[in-house]
Amino acid sequence: MTTKLTLSVEKRVVQKAKLYARTHRKSLSQLVTSYLDHISSKDGELPVYDPEVLDAAGQIPLNRIPAAREPKYRYLKDKYLHG
Repeated sequence: MTTKLTLSVEKRVVQKAKLYARTHRKSLSQLVTSYLDHISSKDGELPVYDPEVLDAAGQIPLNRIPAAREPKYRYLKDKYLHG
């Protein structure tokens, strides 16, 4: 079941988000849903991801990306983005 949500977001952020969504063949609703689902499943802990990692992850759901403080995150970032 879905429900409508009204947000106030800076215009430049919306424009960048729309471009990101289009590039990754997602809707803004899908991106927001994925993000909200992720942060609400981690006891309210906000994830901190390097923008490079998010861009490289593309279609990977946020809940499949290790937290930035985890060794696996650093290992994968070094392996795939700097290796």
